[in-house]
Amino acid sequence: MEIAAFLTALAIFCGGMTASFFFSGTEIGFYRASKAKVVLEALLGSRRSRFLLWLVNHPPIFISTVLLGNNLANNFVSLGAVLIFQVLFPDSSAALLSTVVATPFVFIYGELLPKSIFLLLPNRLLKLSVPFFWILVPIFLPVSLFLSGLNFLIAWLLGEKNTQYALQMSDAELKQMIGEGKSAGILHPVQETLAGRILQLQTVPLSKYSVPLKKFPVIHEKMTREEMIQTARKFGAGWVLVQKNPNVNVKSHLEGFCFFHDLLLMKEGEPLPLRPLLTLPVSTRFASAMGKMFSAEVPFAVLKNVKGEFIGAVLRQLQHS
Repeated sequence: MEIAAFLTALAIFCGGMTASFFFSGTEIGFYRASKAKVVLEALLGSRRSRFLLWLVNHPPIFISTVLLGNNLANNFVSLGAVLIFQVLFPDSSAALLSTVVATPFVFIYGELLPKSIFLLLPNRLLKLSVPFFWILVPIFLPVSLFLSGLNFLIAWLLGEKNTQYALQMSDAELKQMIGEGKSAGILHPVQETLAGRILQLQTVPLSKYSVPLKKFPVIHEKMTREEMIQTARKFGAGWVLVQKNPNVNVKSHLEGFCFFHDLLLMKEGEPLPLRPLLTLPVSTRFASAMGKMFSAEVPFAVLKNVKGEFIGAVLRQLQHS
């Protein structure tokens, strides 16, 4: 019977220590984790990072969960320690002995050690801990919501605003991540230079890379096959813009485009092998425009202004320049 009582007490003590280790570590890891990295991983589709980002945007809920859990863990540690000493020393003051012996043990293995470990790998260990918070957050949610509301009220009275991290990254945050990668030795100089140039392109309006439409060959359906080919060769282009009516201003109406090799394969009298244009607002960001061109597998995109006029084209080849 004493062995069973001892094992039960030991299980309670070890369970409490494990929980204390977990809550103490995740608390310090939460403060030391890179929020930019959490956002980036969430953008890449990580479910755990998305939930972690939600916790980052609702810190009172996370902190309440951790503090409540740690308090319960310490209670189990104390209960387990008292039960162990009652079994081992039935005639002594078990509560006093357990406090004297367990306190330094709890401080080292339940507080100091987990905090030191989570300080080394905060983001990785927090991601590993997320499944436990999927269970713990709903359990402690009533108390957490009350504390969260209290925190919001105090912040409102003091005029403070909580920082919200969205599923997007500013250029400053990206530069910070590049700097962290360089300091950690993850990024090579060539990679750092490439990332820096991409960031520079992000800040430049897409209209700066726009080429006027008059610099591209334009054909229409009333042309003969030979005239179309000669027009394309005159400009030395691999594709041509297509108009249905040659009397209409090219800025206001374009039907599509054709590749030069399609014109060569086309027989006289056949309908034009027309392909749809990729049309983008002039306000589109450079990286987004390049991504859409690669996704659509087109060599260029036509830009439209707020009036709906075609003002130029951006070449996909700029990616290699």
